[in-house]
Amino acid sequence: MADSLVLTGVKDVRKHTGTEMLRLTPKGGGDTFQLKRWWVTGGVSTCYEDATVFNVTTAAGTVKLALATSMSTNVRIDHDGSFNFTFIGSNELSRAALYTDTFELIEHYVLPSISGGKVMTVTPPGSADRPSAAPAKTFTAVTLTGADAANDGDTETYTFDKTGTATDVVYTLSSSVGEDTVAGGNVTFDGTGERTLTLSGVSAEVGNTRTDTLTVTIS
Repeated sequence: MADSLVLTGVKDVRKHTGTEMLRLTPKGGGDTFQLKRWWVTGGVSTCYEDATVFNVTTAAGTVKLALATSMSTNVRIDHDGSFNFTFIGSNELSRAALYTDTFELIEHYVLPSISGGKVMTVTPPGSADRPSAAPAKTFTAVTLTGADAANDGDTETYTFDKTGTATDVVYTLSSSVGEDTVAGGNVTFDGTGERTLTLSGVSAEVGNTRTDTLTVTIS
C-alpha cells in the first residue's frame, strides 16, 4: 500500500489518499509535540522543537514521523508503504525524523532548504531499527502416509504431514469407495479391490489447498 497527504501549517491535513499516516494530538493538548532536537548531539543544555507527529502504520508495525513545522509550513508527504518518505515542495520545513512507536530515533532527514539539493538521510550511531514484517507463511504440499494394502474389514491408520510454515492447516481424508468408513486418520475398508484415498489440506492464512493421494488394494 501507499499513502500521500499535504500538510499545511502544523495541523491541517489535505488531499489525503490513504490511511497509513495519521496525525497525532499531544495528550496535554495543543497541535504539536515538544521533541528534543534530534539533529543535535552532545552539549550541556537540551533544546526542544515544536513538531507535528504522524503515526505511520503498515503490516510491519507502527513508526512515528516527526516534522519540525511552523504555521508557514506546506509540504506534500508520500509514503511508499515501507517506511520510506518523499517530501515534495517543502516550504518552511527543513527537518524531519523517523522514530519507533516509543520515540526511539531511527533516522532523520535534512531537507533541501538546508541541504541545498536532495533530501539527506542521517542514521545516527546506535539508532533503532525499523519494524520489519514477519516472513509470509507458506504451504506447499501435504503428504499422506500409511498402508497401501489391507484386508476387507481392516481398519488402518494414516498419518498426515505438510511442508511450509502455515500453522492453521485443516486436513480432510476421504475414500473413493463410499462404503469405507473414514474417521480422522482411520479408515475401515468395506469391499475388495482398489480405492484411492485423498488427503486435502486447507490453509486460510496462506489461502490455498493442497492434496495428496494413495492407492490402496483390499483383498
